[in-house]
Amino acid sequence: MELVKKKAVVVNDDKGFPNFMTMFYMEPGTYAPEDIPDMFKVNGRRVAAVLISQYTNADIKGTPVSMPYQMPVENKNHDTAARMCREKGAGWHLMTNAEYVYLLNEADRLGHKISGNTNFGKNADNPEEKGVCYDGYTTLTGLDPLAWSHDGTKDGVFGLCGNFWEHVAGVRLHKGVIEYIKDNDAAARDYGTEDPAWTPAEADGKPLAFDRLPGGSVMLTNGEVSGDWDGIHMSDLQFGGSLTEVPEIIYRLGLLPRDYKDRKDGLYIDSGENEAVLCRGSSFIIPGGGGPAALRLTHPRTHSSHGISFRAALYLDNWELITDLLARA
Repeated sequence: MELVKKKAVVVNDDKGFPNFMTMFYMEPGTYAPEDIPDMFKVNGRRVAAVLISQYTNADIKGTPVSMPYQMPVENKNHDTAARMCREKGAGWHLMTNAEYVYLLNEADRLGHKISGNTNFGKNADNPEEKGVCYDGYTTLTGLDPLAWSHDGTKDGVFGLCGNFWEHVAGVRLHKGVIEYIKDNDAAARDYGTEDPAWTPAEADGKPLAFDRLPGGSVMLTNGEVSGDWDGIHMSDLQFGGSLTEVPEIIYRLGLLPRDYKDRKDGLYIDSGENEAVLCRGSSFIIPGGGGPAALRLTHPRTHSSHGISFRAALYLDNWELITDLLARA
């Protein structure tokens, strides 16, 4: 029996907009505490369910909404995206890294390779997979092939590979050093630049960083940081300092997949920024480096771009509300 179950549901936010969501939930009495995935751990407690927008959000009268047949929102910076999600109501938030990584891990467990729009409306590796473009290169929500959902079904989460980069909360580079918010605490509130809750990722007592090797390429290191930028395929990652392999914390944070040596997903970093916040998932314009595990840690939280979008998520504590959603679904 699956520990975590899922169901596609429609949830109204406080603004009255319906949102098409994939709800992940754990039935009481069916799990042990040590089996609870990180995304269900919010501020030291277990939440009953986490709902993730099925679609990259559209901007409808200033509210981010998960609906089919929409143009995804563009050109919002990280903090604006987070604020817009919070304004949807209690429990609503910008999708977190813990939630994104859960989707990647579930895809791996199911043996599904997440595909998407990495080449102007179609998938670069499988060009017969096409979405419906509204401008010649980016696709409308809800009109994707099933291969473009995280689990290969109509009830899954779409758009994690290509089309738009997405703002994701809970991980950053701080002068190259990888920092994170523990568990899924980033779902409960937004963490500012100087917040003490940011925790360095460490191995053997040394902080881990992404940095640029002299002469080019990106390295994972526990040594000194030069403060530069570069981008690579994940398969081309190098090591610095005393590292010879990827520490477990990097896999747990989903910053590299365990099969990264075989992956062309892009890894773009800037260790010269005081703070570089996280975008995940690649866009329509990088056929050589597109992929669901692709990530950008290159820009400050004030940066916005027409190539970056986002999606809201929601956590629920009320089991009766969850059973009501299941009954209505």
